[in-house]
Amino acid sequence: MIRAMDLKGKVVVVTGAGSGIGRIAARDLAKAGAHVLAIARSEARLQPLVDEVKAQGGSVQPLACDMSVLSAVREAAATISAAHAQIHALVNNAGLWADQQRVTPEGHDETLAVNALAPHLLAKLLLPQLRAAKGRIVNVASEEHLNGDIHWDDLSLKGRYSPRRAYRQSKLILTMLSIAMSEREPDVQVNALHPGIVGTKLFRNFPRFIQFWINLLMRKPQDGANVLTWHVHSPEMGGVTGKFYSRYKERRPHGLALVKESRERLWGMVEKLTNAS
Repeated sequence: MIRAMDLKGKVVVVTGAGSGIGRIAARDLAKAGAHVLAIARSEARLQPLVDEVKAQGGSVQPLACDMSVLSAVREAAATISAAHAQIHALVNNAGLWADQQRVTPEGHDETLAVNALAPHLLAKLLLPQLRAAKGRIVNVASEEHLNGDIHWDDLSLKGRYSPRRAYRQSKLILTMLSIAMSEREPDVQVNALHPGIVGTKLFRNFPRFIQFWINLLMRKPQDGANVLTWHVHSPEMGGVTGKFYSRYKERRPHGLALVKESRERLWGMVEKLTNAS
């Protein structure tokens, strides 16, 4: 798949680019000619990527941004918008499976913030550049969303938190928001996808014996990264929007994602939480 990519002159934003499939996808997109804006918690985490991309003659700009902090997301978006009139793809890859509940400085559950609120806000803030390029938004969700539910009275799950419940809900929210945004933005392709179960640092909070089997049996990060880059550049995805993909194949999402009234209700709630209107 990487051999088919020709992204010369394109600008691509990749979050969660400090490790795992995000790092590999960012490297491969740069190798294919794209100018990659790579986002991670710190520039130190991005330095190995920067060194590798520059060694292969590619173009990458590191951006430090804690995706759990919405004010930091706004700052990153402002930096990107000031430098680029067009963005050809936004890959919302940063993700979190927490070991316990943590609350962000802005009062949100951390899993909710990283997996759903931040991707939505970043996409909203970069819409002018994405529209100008008729670009693509690739939201990395999960098949775990199929087992999730929306806790309408409290998305931060106060008093009933569990790591799995929070993760599943956050990925369901992201999938629903992807479809809702596709309906609002005809000039931008917006899809959610499951890249496969890949042994990455997403599982760093699991017990060590589970991490061992994850790394032994699950797909390698390069395999997951190939899925991301395919959704960025593939001609087969041209014009496809408002869908959920399991790797390279379209799959029916959670039933709630197919109910317009539920999508609209959730959209309104998230807009208030992110002050994105």
